[in-house]
Amino acid sequence: MSTLKITSKFKIANRIFYVLGILFFCFLSILFFSKYKENHSNAGNLIPVILFALFAIFVFYYIISLPRIYVYSDKIELKSHFGLFKRTYLLSEIENWLVRQKESKYGNYENLYLTLNSKKIVKLKSYDYDDFYEVRSVITRNKPQNKILKDQLDKKESLRLAIFCTLLGLLFIYIAAQFYKDASLTKNDVSIIKAKLSDDIKLKRHKRSKSLICTLENFNEFEFTIGSLAIKETYYRDLMNDLKKGNLISLTIEKDQYQKKISKKTPMSILDKYFHYEKIDVVEAESKDFKYLSLSDYNKVNRQNDYWGIGFFGLFGVCLLIGVFFYLKKEKPFSKNQLLYTSSNQLKK
Repeated sequence: MSTLKITSKFKIANRIFYVLGILFFCFLSILFFSKYKENHSNAGNLIPVILFALFAIFVFYYIISLPRIYVYSDKIELKSHFGLFKRTYLLSEIENWLVRQKESKYGNYENLYLTLNSKKIVKLKSYDYDDFYEVRSVITRNKPQNKILKDQLDKKESLRLAIFCTLLGLLFIYIAAQFYKDASLTKNDVSIIKAKLSDDIKLKRHKRSKSLICTLENFNEFEFTIGSLAIKETYYRDLMNDLKKGNLISLTIEKDQYQKKISKKTPMSILDKYFHYEKIDVVEAESKDFKYLSLSDYNKVNRQNDYWGIGFFGLFGVCLLIGVFFYLKKEKPFSKNQLLYTSSNQLKK
């Protein structure tokens, strides 16, 4: 007769964290939906609503699909909440096992791999269980370890890492290619705003940079900003000393920003609406007597920054690809037979 030996227990702290995560994502989804209801002219505003709702659903599904482990004298049962799934494995089917230690910033855990006589591999993770080590000891009692599987999993993990590094290298090279494109602005790409300053120009300091903030009469909801790159080519001290509250200033901004935020001829994207809506970048600044920042200098400093981006991302991308090439040439993570063996043995959680 089959008798129950041990039942796994879930970690309460993990459960609380997951529930709080669901509530947090639901709150964000409702918050963005309320903003969408205020102005639903742009369907793109629904994107964060859908994303946060999907995050909440994913965490909820993870909780209810996480199985409780029942170990009997002759079998193992994995049962999820609400009967989502139930799997049963006879202890006599288990040929051998393997434990691999894993590290994460939220705590160390281990993966238990059970190899069945059908060559199927069952994977159990200790992360969400309080008594996993006791459960493991009961399951693996009098069963041998599978050291060959360890080598195969190590090589498979190395292959995954090589694929990840290859994709990352290609991504870096793609980013470098985007920096290579010359995005310099012309007179046709900008619009000019002439207005009186509603307050003195402020110098805003950051940890490693600084920027200038200008506020204009009739445009008080916006901060016209000379950013950390452009300020290097700006006579910003003269600008702050020469022009005070009530003085007339001419600011040039990108036409795209003008049409979205000032004239409102072009609908704003979700990024424009909810991320730094109040900020408008200045590409040229002048008074009737002096030009403190010119469009050509703005283009020059941004192009110099592009060269740094090309060098940084291009170099790292090429280095990653070269590293992967020599690693695969030296290590050969999988032979043809090992690949065939691995593909026929799916790792199931």
